[in-house]
Amino acid sequence: MTSRTLRYLFAALAIGLIFLVCCTQADARSPFWWSRPARPPYTFSLEDENGNSLATFTKDGRTFALGEPGERYNIRIHNPTSRRVEAVVSVDGRDAVSGEPGDYVNQRGYVIPAYGSVLVEGFRRSLDEVAAFRFTSPEDSYSARMGTPQNVGVIGVAFFAERVRPPEPVIRRPRPAPRPAPRPYDYFRDDRSGELDSEAPAPRSQKPAAPAAGAAAASEGRAERAARPRAEAKAAERADEDARNSRNNLGTEFGESRESVVSSVAFERASPTHPALLSTLRYDDADGLSARGIDLSGYYRNRWRAPDEPQAFPVSRFAQPPPP
Repeated sequence: MTSRTLRYLFAALAIGLIFLVCCTQADARSPFWWSRPARPPYTFSLEDENGNSLATFTKDGRTFALGEPGERYNIRIHNPTSRRVEAVVSVDGRDAVSGEPGDYVNQRGYVIPAYGSVLVEGFRRSLDEVAAFRFTSPEDSYSARMGTPQNVGVIGVAFFAERVRPPEPVIRRPRPAPRPAPRPYDYFRDDRSGELDSEAPAPRSQKPAAPAAGAAAASEGRAERAARPRAEAKAAERADEDARNSRNNLGTEFGESRESVVSSVAFERASPTHPALLSTLRYDDADGLSARGIDLSGYYRNRWRAPDEPQAFPVSRFAQPPPP
C-alpha cells in the first residue's frame, strides 16, 4: 500500500468522524428524517367534585395522584388541538363506557371537540347517567368485584386522532369547442344541361362513441389487527411487577347514579388499532404513596397553615351568624 493510498484512507476516516460528531450534536428538533415526531399535546387529570385538581407526584418517570377513601373524583380530558380526538378511558383496567376489560381497539370512547375538554364522571350506565367514580378499598372496587383485582390503582386514556379526508377536487368542465361556421353554397348554372348545380355541404362529423365505463368497485378491506407496540407490552410487564411489589391501598367503586347526558356521534379513527397517545396515571392514598418512596411532607406543609395565620378564604361557603 503506497503512502498516497494511506493518506486518502486517513482523510476519508477523518471526514467520517467529523460527520458523525455533527450528527450527534445536532438539535433533536431539527427537521431531518431521523428526528422523532412531536408528542401529541393531549392530557387528562383528576378533579374532585368541586373541580379542584388532585395533587400529583412524579416518581421514576411515573405520575401518581393522591386520593382519600370515600372521595368522589372525575376525569378531565383536554384536547388543545384544532381537530377532534377520541379518548378511550379505562379505570382499574375496566372500560369506563362498557365496563368490560380495557381494550382501546374495540371499545368506544368520548369525542373531545377541538380546543375543548370533556368531564368523565363515572362508569357509564346509559346515555343519561353514570355510576360515580369514588375511591374505596381495593376489595370493594368495581374492578375487583368484576374479577380483575390485579389492575386496581391505574387510570389510562388512549387518544385516537380523527381521520382527515382530503378535500374533493373541483373539476372544471372543459369549454365546448366552437361550432364551425357553415360553408356557403356555390350555385352556378351549367350551360350544357341548364340544371341548377350546387356543391354538396360537408357531412357533419359524428361524435365518437363514449368508451364503456368500467364497473369495478373497490371493496373495503378489513382493518388490519396489527400487533400492539413493544412499548405497551413492556409497560404491561412493568405494571404487573409493580402490582406484585407494592399493594395498592385505593380502588374505584361503582358509585351512586348521577345524571350525565351524552349522545352518539360519528367518528372515524386515523388508525383503528394504534392510538396517537397512550397516557396512564396511577393513584393511591398517602400511605401507599409514601411506601413507594414519594415524599409528601412538602405537600402537607404547604396545604396546612399554622392556626394563628390569617386566611383570606375560609372553608365555609356561607356567612355564619356571630355567637350570641
